[in-house]
Amino acid sequence: MKPVVPTLIIILCFAATRSFAQAKTADTTVKPPVQLKTVNIVRYNFFKDSAAFREEYSKEMTFRRPKWFEVYKITAVDINKLYRVTQFKKNKKKIAFKHMLLDKEQEMYVNSVYTPSLVNKVTRLDGDSLRLFMQYYRPEYSFIKNASDYDIYAEIKKYYGAFIKTRDSVPSQP
Repeated sequence: MKPVVPTLIIILCFAATRSFAQAKTADTTVKPPVQLKTVNIVRYNFFKDSAAFREEYSKEMTFRRPKWFEVYKITAVDINKLYRVTQFKKNKKKIAFKHMLLDKEQEMYVNSVYTPSLVNKVTRLDGDSLRLFMQYYRPEYSFIKNASDYDIYAEIKKYYGAFIKTRDSVPSQP
């Protein structure tokens, strides 16, 4: 009786694996390809983004600290304005935030003009060297605002000459 039990177990295991393998191969049917959604790429428009930025932060961008003479009316004192005038810390933070927003807007403008594709077109740099060049030789907002395309190209070429001379001494991280 003892030799029959191991033989039966082996036969049952073989039958189970065989039926499992047959069932597994029956499930492998060709599935239709997955259809991906269409992606529309929209060109970056600084002026549209700047208008949206100014609209979003309109209250902070137009902040002006009330003046002391505005507190007094002909016969009375405006308590609300007096309260706003005397909040020195809060007014200072609001003014600092306004300046930060203006700096961010200027940075966005420089980024919209001084692009990697423009620098690549003028200097033929790419990869890490392009990133380093753009990081270390970034023009100021006042220059970009008042410069023509030719002036920007000439400035990039001048910066590129300096970059080539000091390429080996420029560290990879600022």
